[in-house]
Amino acid sequence: MPITVDWNDRARAFIKCEFSDPWSLDQFIEARKTWYRMIKSADHHVPIVLDMRETYEAPAGALRHFSAIHRTPHPRQGQLYVLGLNPPYRQLAPYIFRCQDGAEHSVRLVDSIECVSLAP
Repeated sequence: MPITVDWNDRARAFIKCEFSDPWSLDQFIEARKTWYRMIKSADHHVPIVLDMRETYEAPAGALRHFSAIHRTPHPRQGQLYVLGLNPPYRQLAPYIFRCQDGAEHSVRLVDSIECVSLAP
């Protein structure tokens, strides 16, 4: 499966969404619907980790949908972490996630899963 969405563990502290090539825009839209349902089942703010370490290509329209993650979050969606960006994502990240110069505080680019903060 090119995009998987699951809780990090039984405690359901955060949701991890892993991408691997090739994936489609429809699969990404379904993944987002899945994590919305998962967040609804939680009684706390839920951080989202987008694990991009295994993807190097983006289908047409994907960049717009990535930026929508933090523009239209679920009310209990916590911090958005983007893990392991590869080209072309690394160069486009400031535009996709609107996080250049710390402008968008709801998005953090990280290099390891250990950087995920579970604080509310």
